[in-house]
Amino acid sequence: MNFNEIKIHCTDNNKWVDAKIIDHTDSWLVVLVQPGDLKVSLKRTKPNLYVGQLHGYEFVYDLNRT
Repeated sequence: MNFNEIKIHCTDNNKWVDAKIIDHTDSWLVVLVQPGDLKVSLKRTKPNLYVGQLHGYEFVYDLNRT
């Protein structure tokens, strides 16, 4: 897996989707959800957890699961 390619979890439908990191800081990740290149901003809510929303769906990226 490339460093810029991650899997994020949609908590609303319990599915894992591929995403590409396009920008990041210590407190934010900006990713493109694949397929379709939908842009999602994920905010760091805990030391190893990022959470974001898109079209009413919640997406989570957990650094401990990588």
